[in-house]
This record gives sequence, structure tokens and C-alpha cells, in this order.
Amino acid sequence: MSGIWMPFVPAAEVQYVQYGSTVTLNCKIFYRHDTTWFRNNPDSTPTVILSASLTEAQPVQGFQLNLRFSLEIMNRSLALKITNIEEGDLGLYYCIANVETALTVGRGTTLQVSSQGSSWSIFQHWYCLVVGFVLLVMVLAVCITHWKAHFNRENTN
Repeated sequence: MSGIWMPFVPAAEVQYVQYGSTVTLNCKIFYRHDTTWFRNNPDSTPTVILSASLTEAQPVQGFQLNLRFSLEIMNRSLALKITNIEEGDLGLYYCIANVETALTVGRGTTLQVSSQGSSWSIFQHWYCLVVGFVLLVMVLAVCITHWKAHFNRENTN
């Protein structure tokens, strides 16, 4: 079989985000190794987000896909910071480093949008409450009308 060998990506944890928010993803590979971050969406091939190394205790970015992506040192690794989350940012993120001549893959993180707290979610809840209230009023109106008609028929007999 020819082609590029892709290392095993450990099971991903899920992190819920809101559009416009900021998130930092931990690599879990010791920061002394050159690190590359990837994003994989179900609809496309894996994309290199950024690559970096540590020089004089400071992260130095090599390639950077977008200015919204940057690095932070977190738990002794080069963590990926994403600002102003957009729809295209959702997907599986993982880091890869060359550790002693072997590719090592950090635990992946899947970014998914959270509907809690979003304005659309609040609108949906209020919409359901209003529709439920209107239906309740309509059922009560039908019951009252039926009861009045029944009461009037008994009084005329």
C-alpha cells in the first residue's frame, strides 16, 4: 500500500464552545519538541493550523494558518489558542511532535458548538413557551364555549 502513513490519533475529548468565544487546547506533548497542530473536519482533509517550537522558553510560531490561532505554554506543552470561534473552526484538533525519531500524537479535542446560552436557543425556548400558552388559551376557550353551550341547552329544556 502506498501513500502517507497517518499516526493513530488517540480518542478525542469533546469541548463545547460558543461562536465568538476563545478556547485553549492542551497538546499534552512536552514542549521541548517541535509541535504541529492539525484540524480535521469530516468534510475535508486534515489542515495544518500552525507549527511551533520553543526557543529560550518562548513559543516561536513557524507556520500560522490564521491570526486567530496562537500558542500558549500550558501544562508544559504548546497549547493552541483560538480566538473568535467561527463555524469553520469546529472539528477535531490534535497535535503531533517528533519525539525521539517517532511521531507522537497528543490526545485530540473535538470542538462542538454549545447551544446553551446562545440567543437562538433563548429564542427557541421563548417561542415554545408562547406557542404552548396560546394553545392552552385556545383549549380553554373551546372548553368554556362547549360548557356554555351545554349549560344553555339544559336551561332551555
